[in-house]
Amino acid sequence: MTLKSGEIYFSSPGSSWVLPETISLFGLSISFYGVFLVLAALVGILAATREARRKKQNLEWNLTLITLVIVAALLGARLYYVLFRWQSFVEEPIALLNFRSGGLTYFGALFGAWLAVKWHCHYKNAEFEQNADTLCMGAAAAAPFIWTGCAFVREPIGRFYDGIFAVRIGAEYVPKEMEPIYSETLLTNARQIRENSFVSMHPVAFYGVVCSIIVLVVLCIYGHTERPDGAVFTMYLFLMSITNIILEFFRADRYCIWGTKVPVNFVVAGVILLIIIVGWVRPLLRSKNGK
Repeated sequence: MTLKSGEIYFSSPGSSWVLPETISLFGLSISFYGVFLVLAALVGILAATREARRKKQNLEWNLTLITLVIVAALLGARLYYVLFRWQSFVEEPIALLNFRSGGLTYFGALFGAWLAVKWHCHYKNAEFEQNADTLCMGAAAAAPFIWTGCAFVREPIGRFYDGIFAVRIGAEYVPKEMEPIYSETLLTNARQIRENSFVSMHPVAFYGVVCSIIVLVVLCIYGHTERPDGAVFTMYLFLMSITNIILEFFRADRYCIWGTKVPVNFVVAGVILLIIIVGWVRPLLRSKNGK
């Protein structure tokens, strides 16, 4: 096993783990990020098919839909990333196709999958809400593996932190387009470990693993009882929007609306939460007024 470049440390360098970015196997360089994406897809398929079987849905139909969703989610996640990081690809457009090095976003995957499911259900005259409930269980089960893969490619970059849970990565991983106030703080506090420069930061990817496991547990409990079609999917969106807002506070490499310092994930998550809360409150108000 060989390191591609740089290292990632947990705790102090004297008592730490080192995560390689790639592994060399029979002369081939294999990305751990790619490995965990494949694992995420497999686990997501198993979880979604199990949910479809529990609800006595058509397994053949669901497998076709799951395959479509995986492709659409990957494309959407990449397009969303490129949309707000296009400066990184001006000099090297071919890097747009390099999925092995990270650069995928949750909301991009969500919108890509949502459009694919909406179109396919309309084309097949099927219930969107029922299928969305099934598929979101697969997405929730896949999320911890995706976040683990992100840790291997040093994404996302966290704000400066030097406490007990801090991780340290090579300074070369700090993107040039990151907001100067965060990059300067990280680089000013950089340390030398074995003649290499390392920055200390919040382990955002591992926060993501913990949050996604909590979301999965809550959905399993919530969806175990009889619910109206679309209720589990709505709860999934609610929990994931809150998760993204929480994680955004610890990120240094935020995607901002063009020409501003407003994080786009805050805006998107906030809009989704507002729509969901209004959808929950309106029936209660109507019921109260009716009584």
